[in-house]
Formats: sequence, structure tokens, C-alpha cells
Amino acid sequence: MEKPWALPAEEVLKELGTPPEGLPPEEVQERLRRYGPNRLPSPPGRSPWRIFFSQFRSLFVYVLLVAALAAYFLGEPVDAAVILAVVILNALLGFYQEYRAERSLEALRTYLTPRALVRRAGKVQTVESTQIVPGDLLLLKAGAKVPADARLIEVRALQVDESVLTGESLPVEKSPEPLPEGTPLAERKNLVFSGTLVTAGEGLAVVVATGESTEFGRLARLMREVRLPRTPLTEKLEKFTRWVTLAILLLAGLTFALGRLRGFPLEESFMAAVALAVSAIPEGLPVIITVALAVGVSRMARRQAVVRYLPAVETLGSTTVIFTDKTGTLTENRLRPEVLVTAQGETHFLSQGEPSPDLREFLKAVALSLEEGLVLDEALAELLKTFGVSPPSFRILGKIPFDSTRKYQARLVETEGRRLLVLKGAPEIVLGLCSGAGELISRLEDLASQGLRLVALASGEVSAEDPFEALKEAPLRPLGLVGFRDPPRPEAPEAIRTALRAGIRVKMVTGDHPLTARRIGEEVGLSGEPVTGSLLETLSPEEVFARLEKTDLVARATPQTKLRLIEAFKARGEIVAMTGDGVNDAPALKAAHIGVAMGSGTEVAKEAADMVLLDDRFVTLVEAVREGRTVFDNLRKSLLFILPTNGGECLLLLAALVAASVLPVLPLHILWINLVTTVALAVTLSLEPPEPGVMDRPPRPPQAPLLDGRLLLQIVVVSALMAGLTWGAFDFWKSRHGVAEARALAVNLIVFLETFYLFNTRFLGQAPKNPLRLLSGNPLLRPGLLFILLAQLAFTYWKPLSGLFRVEGLHPEGWPVIFGAGILLFFLVEIEKRLFKIWLPSSKPQGEGHEVRHPER
Repeated sequence: MEKPWALPAEEVLKELGTPPEGLPPEEVQERLRRYGPNRLPSPPGRSPWRIFFSQFRSLFVYVLLVAALAAYFLGEPVDAAVILAVVILNALLGFYQEYRAERSLEALRTYLTPRALVRRAGKVQTVESTQIVPGDLLLLKAGAKVPADARLIEVRALQVDESVLTGESLPVEKSPEPLPEGTPLAERKNLVFSGTLVTAGEGLAVVVATGESTEFGRLARLMREVRLPRTPLTEKLEKFTRWVTLAILLLAGLTFALGRLRGFPLEESFMAAVALAVSAIPEGLPVIITVALAVGVSRMARRQAVVRYLPAVETLGSTTVIFTDKTGTLTENRLRPEVLVTAQGETHFLSQGEPSPDLREFLKAVALSLEEGLVLDEALAELLKTFGVSPPSFRILGKIPFDSTRKYQARLVETEGRRLLVLKGAPEIVLGLCSGAGELISRLEDLASQGLRLVALASGEVSAEDPFEALKEAPLRPLGLVGFRDPPRPEAPEAIRTALRAGIRVKMVTGDHPLTARRIGEEVGLSGEPVTGSLLETLSPEEVFARLEKTDLVARATPQTKLRLIEAFKARGEIVAMTGDGVNDAPALKAAHIGVAMGSGTEVAKEAADMVLLDDRFVTLVEAVREGRTVFDNLRKSLLFILPTNGGECLLLLAALVAASVLPVLPLHILWINLVTTVALAVTLSLEPPEPGVMDRPPRPPQAPLLDGRLLLQIVVVSALMAGLTWGAFDFWKSRHGVAEARALAVNLIVFLETFYLFNTRFLGQAPKNPLRLLSGNPLLRPGLLFILLAQLAFTYWKPLSGLFRVEGLHPEGWPVIFGAGILLFFLVEIEKRLFKIWLPSSKPQGEGHEVRHPER
């Protein structure tokens, strides 16, 4: 139906064909067939099979599958089987973690009210909300959630909380009067909207839109039109994978050509190329990435944050700006009286104790005015408890209900032998009916500039028995003003300070008035003069960014405003996070790099988000940022650990081909090394605690590589050391004990070189001097070390396993060589770290902490 707010209620009923007694059952069924059920289409979920097969979309996996096929057709079925086992293990681990994350959100997927109260064929009945149709008569009562968009016909002190749709924190007084056609959404007081909450009063309304035709559905469609962004981690890993895959293919081709030039048979040259490809591919990388992100997901879940998409964990850690909704995110989304001003100009705060005589009289008038079930009056009732004032006994003689035209309510009562008329409402109206209100009128502008919602009270002793007649008897006497606030969450200011210390800008985006935005901003630590959404929508992206450089506050925002903000910041290379809980936040949640919804929010917001905060606390988001940074640090530690192994194995094979020697390790050995070290050692790095000062350094630049120059140098040095030590030991042992035992020595040496190198990579800076700290702080470290020792003893001495891998038991004197080389490697790497720090003192490895510089405000 077109613009129902601009038509009288009678015309709306006529156009919809709704009789006074409601729709008959047969008409309901016909309209249900015509318009469909009152629900939004279910979002397409990711099936288990889809999640599983998505784990195989990797160039590394493709190369490994080709290597497995080559090994099989060249008569090496064991090698092929082990390669396939590694690929499947990667897929299963990734599937398990992503599937668990998907299922974690399902418990949150509830939105529409299950049942609604309607009048049909003259009878009031309760029906499933999905069965509501256009033309249905809805009966609205306090506490109900509105099931569809509807035009009001009758109201009795009806108030509706529309914060999930418009961002306005205060309940909206509703009225059935027609409105101009150009009335904006937030001011259509004769409509109620799907998903909003009736907070007080009663009403009768006729449904004008259901399902996707509602305002809720319109925003859901807008959200679906937004293109999903790619996360920085995804882009970096894809770039890294392409580069490494190309290098591997080139090296494998070079190896095959070199083998042929050195006189090796065709099949042996090809297997050498396969061996090099297998050695160079960090096949454990997908597992490590999945586990590291899954550990982050698990830690966040314990902190009440549910992650839907694993790479979002790391992306959150690189966030540079957070756009946060005010209502319910930074504030508690409930009214709280803050200040009282008596007619004599006395200002009272809730923290003060015994009330003065003037304040006591004021509070008694408050008690005489209270209506049951109204949100505002429930907040006023708390005043009486705070100051210990008991309501006087009284008898109600009559009352004038509040409406949006009158802007006040009045009650005529008898109390303590007097007949009083008590008024309560908008200050400019109530005080205008009083004499001697100059002191209070002079305070209005000051209080309003603080973002308070003001209510004035007045009273007068009368003789009339009708409240309307009583208004004419004599001027009223002003009693005072009450200022209400939607208070900030207690933990919000410290959470914002932590974010700022970490170099993350926080921008509050709200549908509230600029004065309210400014005051709340000041209370939580955000500054600047609020800029309105209507102004931003007239500016270019460059001008939007420039405006937001000077302020943290955006008021009177619409969904389009939020999208414009995010697009402007993304265009400048910022990594954008958006928090929110309402329908109005959903398009921006999807457009941002990271969308963070509240657990108490709407279904659309949760579906649009990458992460859901179950406890709705902004501080939980800050802890998630800390966890995101830790996850990225641990990913880099894992790369720093596994790449030298691959590099060392690759150099070892090339050295053998150049020297025309037998291969020190076979493809099967390489897969064993990479598998056991990945499972037992690299995975432990996923559980490393945060680096010191993780929240005292700026966000990582989006274009920054996964590994900086300092860490790449460490990888090259360690690769060369591992290859050199292994080649020397193999060549020495081969001349004394034969190839089979020399290969056993080489495999064990590589594994334990990695084991000692693990202690270097646990710390991006210098390792601690206390040896005990090397073994503490990580619950998986000691079990992992024990697993490595037992696995290598079985590999070396257990006949079924040593026979499978074609090695012989190692003489006891080989173990001192292995452990001596491991200790030597540990100290050489620490020396390399120290020398690099001395030569380039201004260069710190990412993760050690940097000074955060904040722009002056």
C-alpha cells in the first residue's frame, strides 16, 4: 500500500477491504496465498558438504594432489597414500572448525514474535505471526513485539521502542492522525513497524505490509545487495600461496632438468622433482592456519563472542577504525533519571541524600502523576525509591491522557484533604501554562544541550471535578524538571580508551539528536562536534573522510549514511569494523570488513555479521581485537617455524643433485617430517599467549606482508643452517654406517633441529634467559615434545615403521650428534636476532610493540 501514513485511518481500512470486525477466515486464506507467509526468506546456509569441499580450494592442495598421482603412477603407492592422507587431514580439520562455528550461531537465529493478537470475524484470537496478512487488525499491548508494518487506528497512551529500526533510544509516542506525505520514517507516528516493541499503552492497527514488504524486509534486501569484502588475511594468504606455488613449480622443473643433465634415469629424476615439490610445499600451512583461527574462535567464545567466519578473527586484529552504534552498544538502552531542578532553581542529583522540602513536594507530585505500564513513569518511580519518599494516599477523580498534540497528561486527585490537578509533559507546554516559571524556563536550554530528555511537572489546587474544567480555574504552579539519560555502559569508556591506545579510532554513529550524541560521546571518551547524516550524504567520499577526521560523532544517521561512511573509509585503505544490533545496522555490518552484531539484536544484523557478541558489551569487542592480534602473531610464528623446514629440505635435495649423490631423505621421509612436526610442534604455536604490549602498538598496515624483512632473513639463515648441518651429518654417517642408517640420522636430525628451533619462534623478540620460561606458558608444548620423542623412537627402532620408511635403527652415538646440533642451532638463531637488533636498532619485528601516536584533538 502506498503511503498509508498520509491517509486517514478510515480510508486505509477501506482501501485494504477490512471491515470493523476484521477479516473473515476465507479472506485470510486468500490473502495468505496472494502475499505469502509473514516472514523473511531464510538465508542460504552452508551445507556440511559445501564446507568440507571448500577446504580443497587451495593451490597447495592442487600441487599435492598432482604429486600424489605422479607418485602412484611411478610405482610409489605408499608415497601417494601419505600425500593424500595429509590433504584429507587438512580438509577434516578445516571442516570441523568451520562447521562448529556455523552451528554456534544457529541458537541465535530467532527473530519474529511467534504469535500475535488479531481480530478476525469479530473474535479476538492468537495466531502464528507467519499467518498475519495485509488487512489484518492487530491488537497491540505493552510488551508485545509488532509482527508486521501496520497503520494505527486507535491508541491509548501507546509508546513503541523503535531503536532496532531507527536508532532512536527513547520510546515513540504514537498517534492515529494522518501525516504529510514527505514525513520521514522516524517521524511516522501513526505507523508501527515489524520487529519494534510496544513499551506502554494499547492500540488497534491494520496491517499494511508483511514479510519482505515491511521496512525490516526492505533493509534486508539492501543488505543482500552489498558485496562481501575480502579479508586482508585471505588476500595475503592467496598472494603468498600463488608466489610459493610458482616458485615450487619452477624449482621442480629445474630439479628434473638438473637430474637428467647429471645422468639420472628419467623416473629417478622425476621422483626427485616430486620430492622437491613435496619438500617445498608447506602442506601443514592450511592445518596451522585453520587451527590458529579456530583457537582464536574458541577463546572468543569463552569471552561471549561467536565467530561465523574464521578469517574474521585475524581481520578484527588489524582493524583501524570501529563504527559503533550508540543505543544498546555504548549505552544501556534504558531511561535513567539523572537530574532534578525544582521551581526555586535547586538542582538535585540522584547521588544526594535527604531531599529538601521543595524537592519532597516535587516528588510527591511525581507520585500522584504515575501511570502503570508507562516506561517514563517506571523510571520516575525509581526516583521515589532513591530519595526514600513514600507515595501519599490519594483518589483519582479524572485524568487527561497524553497525546502527541497536547504533549502533556493531567490527573485530578484528592489527597490530604486537597483537590489537586497534576500536569506532566513537555517543558515548553507545561511551563507555558504556569505562572512564575521563569527560573525553570531559563534552565531549559542548558539542560537540553547536555542531551537530556526533559519532563516538567506542575500542580494547582482546584475546586472543579473535571480535569478539563480544572485547567481553566487558575494558573498552575511549576514544581520542577526531571532530566533523563540513556546511560553509557559502565565499561564502555575504558574499552574505548583501550582501543585508542591500540591505535584504533572509534566513531559513534547514532540516529539520535546531535546534542544527545555529543553528551554521550563526552561521557565515553569520544570528542568532536557531531556531524549529521543528512550533511554527510551530500558530500563526496573524500569530504566524508575529512569530516570524520575531525570528529568521532555522527548523529541523525540512516542506513545509507552508515554505508557511505564505511565506503569512504575503505576507499582510504582503512580496515573497517562496524558494531550494531538493529535492522538499520545490517547493510553496514555486511559492507564492513568486520561486522559485529549484538546477541540481543535482530536476525538480520546477526546474519550480516562476521561475529556476534552474546553479552552485547563493547569491552568484549576490544578483547576480541586483542585475540585477533594474538592470532596473527601466532600465524606468523607458525610460518616462521614451518618455512625453514621446507626451505632446508629443498636446499638439501638440490645439494644432493648438484653433488650427484643419493638423496639424504626420500619424499616419504619429507612427508613424515612435515606431518609429525606440524601435528606436534607447529600446532602448539596456535596456543601461544599474547606478546607483551599487544594492545600498545598500532594496527598492522593493510599492505604489510605476513613476514617482514627481519623474519624473512631469519627463515633464510635457518634454512641454510638446517640444510648444511643435515648434509654434513648425512655424508659423514653414510660413509660409516650406510645409506639406510644415514637417512635415519638425517630424518631425526631435521625433526630435532625443528624442535629446538621451536623455542626460538615462540618469541618474536629475544627468547627469555630463564630456561624454565622456554617450557612454560603453553599447555600443548610439553605434550608435543613428548609426542615428538616417542614418534621418532618408533620411526627409528620399531620394525614395522622403520621398514615402511626404509631406514635402519640408529646407533646410540648418533643421538649426541642430533641434540648437539639442535642446541647449536638455537644459540645461532638467538645470536642472529641480537645482531640484527644491533645493526638495525630502529627495526623491530612486528609483534614486539611500537609506540602508538594519536592525533591531537
